[in-house]
Amino acid sequence: MSVFGENLQFYRKKKDMTQEQLAEQLEVSRQTVSKWESGVSYPEMEKILQLCDLFSCSMDTLMRKNAADSEVEDSEGYERYMEKKRKNTTIGVSLLIMSVAFQQLLTGFGWQEAVANTIFMAIAIVAILVLVVAGMQEDVFRKNHPVIAEFYTPEEIARFDEKFPIRIATGIGMILVGVLLAMNADDFPLWAGVKEEFYYGIFLFLVAIAVGIFVHTGLGEGKYDIAAYNKANCKAVKKENEIIGIWCGCIMIVATIVFFVAGFVYNLWEICWVAFPVGGMICGIATLILKGMRR
Repeated sequence: MSVFGENLQFYRKKKDMTQEQLAEQLEVSRQTVSKWESGVSYPEMEKILQLCDLFSCSMDTLMRKNAADSEVEDSEGYERYMEKKRKNTTIGVSLLIMSVAFQQLLTGFGWQEAVANTIFMAIAIVAILVLVVAGMQEDVFRKNHPVIAEFYTPEEIARFDEKFPIRIATGIGMILVGVLLAMNADDFPLWAGVKEEFYYGIFLFLVAIAVGIFVHTGLGEGKYDIAAYNKANCKAVKKENEIIGIWCGCIMIVATIVFFVAGFVYNLWEICWVAFPVGGMICGIATLILKGMRR
């Protein structure tokens, strides 16, 4: 039996398919599938591509590698990478919001504006670097692992789905509590030397934690959608994502310029942070529009 034949048999049995069922999907005879598995003959390129799509594997793995060993290695690597991505992305996004929260808290405690802004910039820079590294690592991983076979069990997915609404509700609750604090900041008691910005800082801290929950939970849901991961690595979708990335990058650069101009030129540090959430919302709108135009 050839390497291809062994791999084909492995993937077919993993899908719990008979030779007849596989032959029906590929519109060939059962004898043809039997010949492929025994190494007597090989399929045409069109059928090989169909097999790769059906079994969510790369052509190189199907034709030359040991499919069983490759699948175990890819599955373990995918799990490690996705958990690392969840952690780093959550830290980066949360720190970015917390940088503004620290700036507001320190201002509320009466710290000098220059010191508060310096701490804000230091935390923001760390957050941006974490996100940049996470993005670069994702490009490398996707390039080295363009196709991942489905390996999560329905039970694993079901356990996550049970926790999903609880986590989302927790994040929403934290934001609502934060909004309540921000709306009534003028009426809440303040200690000597403390300004109302203190409550705005608490609000942003709650938002940072809530957004961190959303990001971590959302990436966790995406981890189990291996079909979407494989689809995203096709050339058409990659091109679409590159265009979206360019637009969102430009939007966030403009938001950063607005932030610095409003802060350093017009001394509007108390409200200039709004440029970032507004930029994020515009990115979301641009993404929906660009995806809609390509439908």
